[in-house]
Amino acid sequence: MASKISVVLPVYNVEAYIEACIDSLLLQSVQDFEIIVIDDCSTDNTINLIESYKDSRIIIIEKDSNKGLIDSLNLGFEMARGTYIARMDGDDISMPNRFEKQLQVLENNPEIDVCGCWLQEFGKTNNIIRHKETHDEIVTNMLSSCAMSLGTVMIRRKAITGVKFNENKKHVEDYDFWSRIAWSCTFYNIQEVLYHYRIHDTQVSTIHKQIQLDGDVAIKLSLFKKLNYNTNVFPDELITKMLVLNKPVTLTDFGLFIKWLKKLAVINKKKNVFLHHEFKAILKRFRRTLLFSLYFKKTSIGITKQWRIKALFKLPITDVLWILNLKRREIFKLRNRK
Repeated sequence: MASKISVVLPVYNVEAYIEACIDSLLLQSVQDFEIIVIDDCSTDNTINLIESYKDSRIIIIEKDSNKGLIDSLNLGFEMARGTYIARMDGDDISMPNRFEKQLQVLENNPEIDVCGCWLQEFGKTNNIIRHKETHDEIVTNMLSSCAMSLGTVMIRRKAITGVKFNENKKHVEDYDFWSRIAWSCTFYNIQEVLYHYRIHDTQVSTIHKQIQLDGDVAIKLSLFKKLNYNTNVFPDELITKMLVLNKPVTLTDFGLFIKWLKKLAVINKKKNVFLHHEFKAILKRFRRTLLFSLYFKKTSIGITKQWRIKALFKLPITDVLWILNLKRREIFKLRNRK
Protein backbone atom coordinates (compact mmCIF):
# COMPACT_ATOMS: atom_id res chain seq x y z
CA MET A 1 0.00 0.00 0.00
CA ALA A 2 1.40 3.41 -1.03
CA SER A 3 2.27 5.95 1.61
CA LYS A 4 0.08 9.03 1.85
CA ILE A 5 3.07 11.33 1.28
CA SER A 6 6.07 10.85 -1.00
CA VAL A 7 8.93 13.10 0.09
CA VAL A 8 11.17 13.95 -2.87
CA LEU A 9 14.66 14.69 -1.57
CA PRO A 10 17.40 15.37 -4.18
CA VAL A 11 20.91 15.39 -2.68
CA TYR A 12 24.42 16.25 -3.82
CA ASN A 13 27.39 16.63 -1.46
CA VAL A 14 25.41 17.68 1.61
CA GLU A 15 27.16 15.54 4.22
CA ALA A 16 27.40 18.49 6.62
CA TYR A 17 23.63 19.00 6.65
CA ILE A 18 21.85 15.80 5.64
CA GLU A 19 21.43 14.31 9.11
CA ALA A 20 19.60 17.39 10.39
CA CYS A 21 17.40 17.25 7.28
CA ILE A 22 16.53 13.54 7.64
CA ASP A 23 15.98 13.89 11.40
CA SER A 24 13.49 16.71 10.81
CA LEU A 25 11.51 14.43 8.48
CA LEU A 26 11.54 11.43 10.80
CA LEU A 27 10.29 13.63 13.66
CA GLN A 28 7.17 14.72 11.76
CA SER A 29 3.92 14.44 13.70
CA VAL A 30 2.48 12.66 10.65
CA GLN A 31 4.42 9.47 9.91
CA ASP A 32 2.66 8.08 6.83
CA PHE A 33 5.35 8.89 4.28
CA GLU A 34 8.19 7.55 2.18
CA ILE A 35 11.41 9.45 1.54
CA ILE A 36 12.71 9.17 -2.03
CA VAL A 37 16.36 10.22 -1.95
CA ILE A 38 17.85 10.91 -5.39
CA ASP A 39 21.64 11.18 -5.21
CA ASP A 40 23.29 13.03 -8.09
CA CYS A 41 26.64 11.18 -7.74
CA SER A 42 27.80 12.76 -4.49
CA THR A 43 31.55 12.56 -3.92
CA ASP A 44 31.42 13.04 -0.16
CA ASN A 45 29.89 10.99 2.67
CA THR A 46 26.25 11.94 1.97
CA ILE A 47 25.02 8.46 0.96
CA ASN A 48 26.81 6.66 3.78
CA LEU A 49 25.15 8.93 6.30
CA ILE A 50 21.70 8.35 4.78
CA GLU A 51 22.26 4.58 4.66
CA SER A 52 23.02 4.62 8.39
CA TYR A 53 19.31 5.25 9.00
CA LYS A 54 17.70 1.83 9.23
CA ASP A 55 14.24 2.96 8.18
CA SER A 56 12.42 1.07 5.44
CA ARG A 57 10.64 4.26 4.36
CA ILE A 58 13.91 5.70 3.05
CA ILE A 59 14.42 4.75 -0.61
CA ILE A 60 17.80 5.69 -2.09
CA ILE A 61 18.24 6.16 -5.83
CA GLU A 62 21.87 6.56 -6.93
CA LYS A 63 22.15 8.02 -10.42
CA ASP A 64 24.77 6.68 -12.84
CA SER A 65 26.01 10.16 -13.75
CA ASN A 66 25.73 13.71 -12.50
CA LYS A 67 22.83 15.22 -14.45
CA GLY A 68 21.80 18.05 -12.16
CA LEU A 69 18.89 19.01 -9.93
CA ILE A 70 16.22 19.20 -12.63
CA ASP A 71 16.85 15.60 -13.67
CA SER A 72 16.67 14.54 -10.00
CA LEU A 73 13.38 16.38 -9.48
CA ASN A 74 11.78 14.82 -12.53
CA LEU A 75 12.96 11.36 -11.48
CA GLY A 76 11.67 11.82 -7.94
CA PHE A 77 8.27 13.13 -9.03
CA GLU A 78 7.94 10.25 -11.49
CA MET A 79 8.70 7.69 -8.78
CA ALA A 80 6.33 9.22 -6.21
CA ARG A 81 3.26 7.08 -5.52
CA GLY A 82 1.77 8.95 -2.57
CA THR A 83 -1.45 10.91 -2.71
CA TYR A 84 0.73 13.94 -2.03
CA ILE A 85 4.28 14.89 -2.95
CA ALA A 86 6.27 16.85 -0.37
CA ARG A 87 9.53 18.53 -1.33
CA MET A 88 12.60 18.88 0.81
CA ASP A 89 16.17 20.03 0.21
CA GLY A 90 19.09 18.23 1.80
CA ASP A 91 20.48 21.27 3.59
CA ASP A 92 17.19 22.47 5.11
CA ILE A 93 14.98 21.59 8.08
CA SER A 94 11.21 21.08 8.36
CA MET A 95 9.31 21.91 11.53
CA PRO A 96 7.78 18.79 13.20
CA ASN A 97 4.19 19.84 12.38
CA ARG A 98 4.84 20.87 8.77
CA PHE A 99 3.26 17.80 7.12
CA GLU A 100 0.35 17.76 9.57
CA LYS A 101 -0.60 21.35 8.84
CA GLN A 102 -0.22 21.00 5.08
CA LEU A 103 -2.31 17.82 5.06
CA GLN A 104 -5.06 19.63 6.96
CA VAL A 105 -5.18 22.34 4.30
CA LEU A 106 -5.18 19.93 1.34
CA GLU A 107 -7.65 17.41 2.76
CA ASN A 108 -10.07 20.05 4.01
CA ASN A 109 -9.87 22.11 0.80
CA PRO A 110 -10.03 19.83 -2.27
CA GLU A 111 -9.79 22.85 -4.58
CA ILE A 112 -6.23 23.56 -3.36
CA ASP A 113 -3.51 21.63 -5.19
CA VAL A 114 -0.28 23.09 -3.84
CA CYS A 115 0.30 24.10 -0.22
CA GLY A 116 3.44 25.99 0.81
CA CYS A 117 4.31 28.07 3.85
CA TRP A 118 6.55 30.79 5.18
CA LEU A 119 10.22 29.96 5.65
CA GLN A 120 12.94 31.32 7.85
CA GLU A 121 16.54 31.65 6.75
CA PHE A 122 19.27 30.44 9.08
CA GLY A 123 23.04 30.13 8.99
CA LYS A 124 24.19 33.53 7.73
CA THR A 125 20.87 35.38 8.04
CA ASN A 126 17.59 34.94 9.88
CA ASN A 127 15.10 36.65 7.57
CA ILE A 128 11.56 35.34 7.36
CA ILE A 129 10.22 34.96 3.81
CA ARG A 130 6.51 35.70 4.04
CA HIS A 131 4.84 34.47 0.87
CA LYS A 132 1.31 35.66 0.06
CA GLU A 133 -1.54 33.43 1.18
CA THR A 134 -4.19 33.01 -1.54
CA HIS A 135 -3.88 31.80 -5.12
CA ASP A 136 -4.69 35.14 -6.77
CA GLU A 137 -2.22 36.97 -4.52
CA ILE A 138 0.50 34.39 -5.19
CA VAL A 139 0.07 34.36 -8.97
CA THR A 140 0.01 38.15 -9.17
CA ASN A 141 3.18 38.43 -7.09
CA MET A 142 4.89 35.93 -9.39
CA LEU A 143 5.17 38.86 -11.79
CA SER A 144 7.74 40.26 -9.37
CA SER A 145 9.49 37.12 -8.08
CA CYS A 146 9.01 33.42 -7.37
CA ALA A 147 6.14 33.52 -4.86
CA MET A 148 6.19 29.84 -3.85
CA SER A 149 9.25 28.12 -2.36
CA LEU A 150 9.65 24.67 -3.89
CA GLY A 151 11.33 23.11 -0.86
CA THR A 152 8.37 23.99 1.36
CA VAL A 153 5.48 22.61 -0.65
CA MET A 154 3.12 19.67 -0.51
CA ILE A 155 1.43 18.97 -3.85
CA ARG A 156 -1.62 16.91 -4.79
CA ARG A 157 0.13 14.40 -7.06
CA LYS A 158 -2.74 13.93 -9.52
CA ALA A 159 -2.87 17.69 -10.14
CA ILE A 160 0.55 17.66 -11.81
CA THR A 161 0.42 14.35 -13.68
CA GLY A 162 2.52 14.65 -16.83
CA VAL A 163 4.05 18.01 -15.84
CA LYS A 164 7.85 18.07 -15.71
CA PHE A 165 10.50 20.55 -14.73
CA ASN A 166 12.02 22.18 -17.81
CA GLU A 167 15.64 21.14 -18.43
CA ASN A 168 16.22 24.48 -20.19
CA LYS A 169 15.35 26.48 -17.07
CA LYS A 170 18.40 25.65 -14.99
CA HIS A 171 18.48 27.49 -11.63
CA VAL A 172 14.98 28.93 -12.20
CA GLU A 173 13.20 25.59 -12.64
CA ASP A 174 10.88 26.19 -9.67
CA TYR A 175 9.79 29.66 -10.82
CA ASP A 176 9.16 28.29 -14.33
CA PHE A 177 7.23 25.29 -12.94
CA TRP A 178 4.86 27.50 -10.93
CA SER A 179 4.36 29.92 -13.83
CA ARG A 180 3.19 27.04 -16.04
CA ILE A 181 0.87 25.23 -13.63
CA ALA A 182 -0.63 28.39 -12.11
CA TRP A 183 -3.41 28.32 -14.70
CA SER A 184 -4.47 24.74 -13.96
CA CYS A 185 -3.69 24.40 -10.23
CA THR A 186 -4.65 26.36 -7.14
CA PHE A 187 -1.93 27.57 -4.76
CA TYR A 188 -2.01 28.35 -1.06
CA ASN A 189 0.64 29.36 1.49
CA ILE A 190 0.19 28.74 5.21
CA GLN A 191 0.99 32.01 6.98
CA GLU A 192 3.40 30.45 9.40
CA VAL A 193 7.07 29.40 9.42
CA LEU A 194 7.14 25.63 8.92
CA TYR A 195 10.44 25.40 7.04
CA HIS A 196 13.98 26.55 7.82
CA TYR A 197 16.10 27.48 4.81
CA ARG A 198 19.85 27.26 5.33
CA ILE A 199 22.01 30.04 3.86
CA HIS A 200 25.58 29.04 3.01
CA ASP A 201 28.21 29.83 0.39
CA THR A 202 27.99 26.54 -1.54
CA GLN A 203 24.27 26.48 -2.26
CA VAL A 204 23.06 26.86 -5.85
CA SER A 205 21.18 30.11 -5.16
CA THR A 206 24.42 31.71 -3.97
CA ILE A 207 26.78 30.44 -6.69
CA HIS A 208 24.42 31.00 -9.65
CA LYS A 209 22.65 34.19 -8.52
CA GLN A 210 23.25 36.07 -11.80
CA ILE A 211 21.97 33.15 -13.91
CA GLN A 212 18.84 33.12 -11.76
CA LEU A 213 18.31 36.85 -12.23
CA ASP A 214 18.62 36.53 -16.00
CA GLY A 215 16.27 33.53 -16.09
CA ASP A 216 13.72 35.35 -13.95
CA VAL A 217 13.20 38.01 -16.63
CA ALA A 218 12.07 35.52 -19.29
CA ILE A 219 9.55 34.02 -16.86
CA LYS A 220 8.21 37.44 -15.91
CA LEU A 221 7.74 38.25 -19.60
CA SER A 222 5.79 35.03 -20.16
CA LEU A 223 3.46 35.99 -17.30
CA PHE A 224 2.97 39.57 -18.48
CA LYS A 225 2.07 38.21 -21.92
CA LYS A 226 -1.04 36.67 -20.36
CA LEU A 227 -2.41 40.22 -20.83
CA ASN A 228 -1.89 40.00 -24.62
CA TYR A 229 -0.31 43.43 -24.98
CA ASN A 230 1.12 44.42 -28.38
CA THR A 231 4.62 42.89 -28.53
CA ASN A 232 5.34 44.76 -31.77
CA VAL A 233 5.00 48.07 -29.96
CA PHE A 234 6.62 46.74 -26.77
CA PRO A 235 9.14 44.09 -27.92
CA ASP A 236 10.81 41.61 -25.57
CA GLU A 237 14.22 43.15 -26.19
CA LEU A 238 13.04 46.52 -24.89
CA ILE A 239 11.34 45.14 -21.77
CA THR A 240 14.31 42.89 -20.98
CA LYS A 241 16.74 45.78 -21.37
CA MET A 242 14.75 47.94 -18.98
CA LEU A 243 14.38 45.20 -16.37
CA VAL A 244 18.03 44.13 -16.46
CA LEU A 245 19.65 47.54 -17.16
CA ASN A 246 22.84 46.12 -18.65
CA LYS A 247 22.74 47.99 -22.00
CA PRO A 248 22.54 51.66 -23.01
CA VAL A 249 19.05 53.09 -22.46
CA THR A 250 17.74 55.83 -24.75
CA LEU A 251 15.01 58.30 -23.85
CA THR A 252 12.80 56.51 -26.38
CA ASP A 253 13.40 53.21 -24.58
CA PHE A 254 12.54 54.83 -21.28
CA GLY A 255 9.37 56.45 -22.58
CA LEU A 256 8.16 53.20 -24.16
CA PHE A 257 8.75 51.27 -20.96
CA ILE A 258 6.72 53.79 -18.94
CA LYS A 259 3.95 53.53 -21.56
CA TRP A 260 4.12 49.72 -21.32
CA LEU A 261 3.54 49.84 -17.57
CA LYS A 262 0.53 52.17 -18.06
CA LYS A 263 -0.87 49.93 -20.80
CA LEU A 264 -0.61 46.84 -18.62
CA ALA A 265 -2.63 48.54 -15.88
CA VAL A 266 -5.39 49.46 -18.35
CA ILE A 267 -5.55 45.96 -19.87
CA ASN A 268 -5.60 44.20 -16.53
CA LYS A 269 -8.35 46.45 -15.20
CA LYS A 270 -10.50 45.32 -18.14
CA LYS A 271 -9.54 41.63 -18.22
CA ASN A 272 -8.83 41.05 -14.51
CA VAL A 273 -6.14 38.46 -15.30
CA PHE A 274 -4.25 39.38 -12.12
CA LEU A 275 -5.54 40.64 -8.77
CA HIS A 276 -5.75 44.30 -9.67
CA HIS A 277 -4.78 46.11 -6.46
CA GLU A 278 -1.76 43.79 -6.09
CA PHE A 279 -0.99 44.22 -9.79
CA LYS A 280 -0.92 48.02 -9.55
CA ALA A 281 1.39 47.80 -6.55
CA ILE A 282 3.77 45.55 -8.49
CA LEU A 283 3.82 47.90 -11.49
CA LYS A 284 4.60 50.78 -9.15
CA ARG A 285 7.43 48.73 -7.63
CA PHE A 286 8.89 48.04 -11.09
CA ARG A 287 8.69 51.73 -11.97
CA ARG A 288 10.21 52.99 -8.71
CA THR A 289 13.00 50.38 -8.79
CA LEU A 290 13.87 51.51 -12.32
CA LEU A 291 13.79 55.18 -11.39
CA PHE A 292 15.96 54.66 -8.32
CA SER A 293 18.54 52.85 -10.48
CA LEU A 294 18.52 55.57 -13.13
CA TYR A 295 18.51 58.60 -10.83
CA PHE A 296 20.41 57.48 -7.73
CA LYS A 297 22.90 54.81 -8.78
CA LYS A 298 26.04 55.02 -10.86
CA THR A 299 25.46 53.30 -14.19
CA SER A 300 27.44 52.61 -17.35
CA ILE A 301 24.43 52.67 -19.68
CA GLY A 302 24.64 56.20 -21.04
CA ILE A 303 22.67 58.06 -18.35
CA THR A 304 23.72 61.73 -18.02
CA LYS A 305 22.35 64.68 -16.05
CA GLN A 306 20.72 66.01 -19.22
CA TRP A 307 19.18 62.58 -19.89
CA ARG A 308 17.66 62.51 -16.41
CA ILE A 309 16.15 65.98 -16.76
CA LYS A 310 14.53 65.13 -20.11
CA ALA A 311 13.24 61.79 -18.75
CA LEU A 312 11.29 63.61 -16.02
CA PHE A 313 8.87 64.90 -18.70
CA LYS A 314 7.89 61.31 -19.55
CA LEU A 315 6.82 60.52 -15.99
CA PRO A 316 3.60 60.97 -14.01
CA ILE A 317 3.79 63.93 -11.63
CA THR A 318 3.71 61.58 -8.62
CA ASP A 319 6.95 59.95 -9.75
CA VAL A 320 8.58 63.31 -10.45
CA LEU A 321 7.72 64.47 -6.92
CA TRP A 322 9.04 61.18 -5.51
CA ILE A 323 12.39 61.66 -7.29
CA LEU A 324 12.66 65.31 -6.22
CA ASN A 325 11.88 64.42 -2.62
CA LEU A 326 14.58 61.74 -2.57
CA LYS A 327 17.02 64.19 -4.16
CA ARG A 328 16.31 66.72 -1.41
CA ARG A 329 16.95 64.07 1.24
CA GLU A 330 20.18 63.10 -0.48
CA ILE A 331 21.39 66.73 -0.56
CA PHE A 332 20.40 67.21 3.09
CA LYS A 333 22.43 64.16 4.17
CA LEU A 334 25.47 65.29 2.19
CA ARG A 335 25.33 68.76 3.80
CA ASN A 336 25.09 67.26 7.29
CA ARG A 337 28.20 65.17 6.70
CA LYS A 338 30.31 68.22 5.95
